[in-house]
Parts: sequence; C-alpha cells; structure tokens
Amino acid sequence: MHRPFKNAALQSGDRLVKVDAPDSVWVVAHIVESTNQAPHAVVVYEKNHNETRMLAQSVLCDEARYRRLPQPDVTQP
Repeated sequence: MHRPFKNAALQSGDRLVKVDAPDSVWVVAHIVESTNQAPHAVVVYEKNHNETRMLAQSVLCDEARYRRLPQPDVTQP
C-alpha cells in the first residue's frame, strides 16, 4: 500500500532517495522520539550499511530533498 508522503510519518524500513543524488538510497532503521526535540530517524545507506545518519523527519519528508520509494512487492515470487 502506498502512503502519501507528505501526510504519513516515516516508519522503519521506508526507503528514501535523495532528490539531487538519485543513486543515493537510504533506509529508515528506526525512529527516535524525544520529549524535547522534533522526531528524528536513523537512516542507513543502502549500498554501505556502515554509513548511518540521524536526520529530522521534517528533512526526510521534505519533497525537495528526499522522495519515498515504493515498497518492494513481496507477494511476487
């Protein structure tokens, strides 16, 4: 199921591509929530799992910076 990007919170496993670097795909590892900060997400570079970043969800949901990729169809063999 495809969720509208602007209105849906990020979830673990979501795949995002940087708009200015289409080969740069990041996967949401987990969400970090704090009582005194905006929600963040830890993302892992798909080509190098040793490269991680923690970014504000507002940055990751900014369509000028990142675009959510559709989830792979796991029902197909």
